[in-house]
Order: sequence, then structure tokens, then C-alpha cells
Amino acid sequence: MGKLFSKFVLLLSLVLMAGPAAAQDTLKVGFGGAILGQLAAYGNSNLYGLEYAIGQINAKGGVLGQQVELVKEDDGCKPDSASSAATKLLSQGLKLVFGHTCSGATRSALSVYGNSVLMVASSATEVSLTEDGAHPYFFRTTPRDDFQVPTQVAYIRDKGFKKVAILHDKGDYGLALAELAKKDLEADPQGIEIVLFEGVTSGEVSYDDTVSLLAAKGAEVLVWGGYYSDASKLALQMRGKGLKTVIIGPDGLYNPSFIEMAQEASEGVLATGQMDLSKSEIAQAAIADHKTRHSEEIGPYFFYAAGAAQAVFAAVEKVGNTTDFEAIKKHLTEDTVETVMGPVRFDAKGDIIGVPFSLYEIQGGKFVELPNK
Repeated sequence: MGKLFSKFVLLLSLVLMAGPAAAQDTLKVGFGGAILGQLAAYGNSNLYGLEYAIGQINAKGGVLGQQVELVKEDDGCKPDSASSAATKLLSQGLKLVFGHTCSGATRSALSVYGNSVLMVASSATEVSLTEDGAHPYFFRTTPRDDFQVPTQVAYIRDKGFKKVAILHDKGDYGLALAELAKKDLEADPQGIEIVLFEGVTSGEVSYDDTVSLLAAKGAEVLVWGGYYSDASKLALQMRGKGLKTVIIGPDGLYNPSFIEMAQEASEGVLATGQMDLSKSEIAQAAIADHKTRHSEEIGPYFFYAAGAAQAVFAAVEKVGNTTDFEAIKKHLTEDTVETVMGPVRFDAKGDIIGVPFSLYEIQGGKFVELPNK
């Protein structure tokens, strides 16, 4: 009897000791995106927003009683690397993934994840990612490209430009943007002529031939489809040859790194980009929190990534697990969650509702949000 009681006491002690340890188990979630390389400014902007949201929720006890841990994989915004990054995240049994940063990389990652994870992107804007319905558990907090192209076209019409050149970097994102702009302008030309529609090779050191072609065609405005790394070289070489052609690009150009790289050639360049959400009291508190950890600016996707995490974690708490994707999707599409980016709710395709693009102009070395018309 004494030995039996002793064994019971020992077993009970082990159970009690195991209790607190089990309570400390973490909920691991993934992040795939550009952490290093030319487009790291985009990936890190997403990452900073996720850090903030996770820090806030962990301070309040975590999700489902667990502290949230972010597992990061760098994809460099490249489709091949994204496949590898997605495979690594999937191999760890993660059910929630945030990212990827760029549209081409996101498409590649989705082909790996299939329906095995629920994924929310904050900067992947290419239309078909949600429009084709191939990935029912993919959501995004950024508006998509067919909302930003009309903003660019409206500006071109308003300013009375007649000769328009459209260039793209041949990637999923850049080409789709260029084709949307071409389609919009051709549908209702109003005297506008597309004098050039061409793809350039991303990463080239020199775009002199393209710049010479722009000059020969007499392009008054250049619509760019692609990212800031190539756009900065184009701007420098265009201004270096005396071209005053107005440059207007997408959110792939809307980043302080473009100004740093293009320097004085960036002045007057326009870009559609995510709305400035930094003015509210809660947003200012989030920025102050960010500055306790990083010297870098928050970047354009900080609030969109933080809002993504806050919305997903709210849905997971209501469902009670991370594996019932249908139930989580139901909450994401039916409930409106108040987040640091404002109210978040998604439509049936996975696109955020009620968040438009803004138009920015670089003035005095800064992106200035122009009034909406």
C-alpha cells in the first residue's frame, strides 16, 4: 500500500510539473518573403508588421493559450526560392502562413501549399491570385492590381497626355499590370496612343537601348510594371539622357528604397500605393513600438501585415483551432475585425473589402499622398 501510494504521489508530481510546461507550448506560424536582397525593403515591411501584431497578442496571453512564434523563410521575391521556402515551412507542420511578399513568389508558394495551409498576404497584388479561385484558403489585406491601374490611367487622362509608353519586367506582377494598363487605355483611348509596349530584362545594368527608344517614340509618360530596383535604374538613365518623360508606376515602386536608389531622378515620379494608415492614434502607438526594436522605417506594408495577423488570430480564437480552415474562412468573410489598419473583412474570393489605393508623387525626396478625386 505504501509503495503504491508513493508511486501515485510520484506520478501526480510529474503531472503537475508537466502542466506549466505544456502551457508554455508555442503556436508556430510561418512567414515567407523577401528578407534579404534587392526587394528586402518590402519583405521586412511585412515582417515588422507581423512582429508588432504578434508582440501585442503575446503580451495578452497569446492565441488559444499559446505564445505565437514566427518561423521565417527568405524567398528573395523569386518564384524558385519561394517554392523552396514554402516546402520548408510546410515540412514543419505549420497551418498558418503570412506572405509571400511578391506576386510571382506567392503564386509559386501557393502551388506548394495547396490546401494544406491558410495563407494571408499583405503585398501580393496580382489579380488572378484570388480571381481564379484555385486557392480557397488564400486571403490578402492589400487591394489588388485592377484597383491601382485605373488610378494611374485616370491621372494620365486628367493631365492630357497623348503618347504613352508601357514597360514591364516580364514577371507575373509587372506583365499583368502592363496588360491591364494597355487594356484600359485601348478600351477608351480618347486620343491617347500607346507608342511602346515592351518587356525589359529585370536586373540589367543598363537600359540605354530602351531609354533611346522612349526618346525616339516621343513618350510623354511611361507606365512602369515592376519593382523599384529596375525602375530606379530606368529613372536614372532617362534623366541622365535628358528625358523629361513622366514616370508612373505601381506599389512595386512605392518604397523609400526607390528614392534612395534613384536619388534626384526620383523627383516627380508617381506611384500608386497602399493608403497611408499611419495617422490614427493606434497607428502612431504601433510606430513608436516598432522604433523600440528597429531603426528602419516601417515601410508601406507594416499596417497591412499587422492587420492580417490580427484578423486571422481573432478568427482562430473563435474557431478554437488552426486546422478547421472552412470555419476560419467563415469568420474572416463574415466578421469585421478592428485592427491597427482599421476594420478588416474579406469577400468570398479572399480579397479585403473597402481598402483602395492612393496616388503618390515624390516631392522633396518624399512620397506625398495626392488628394483622391
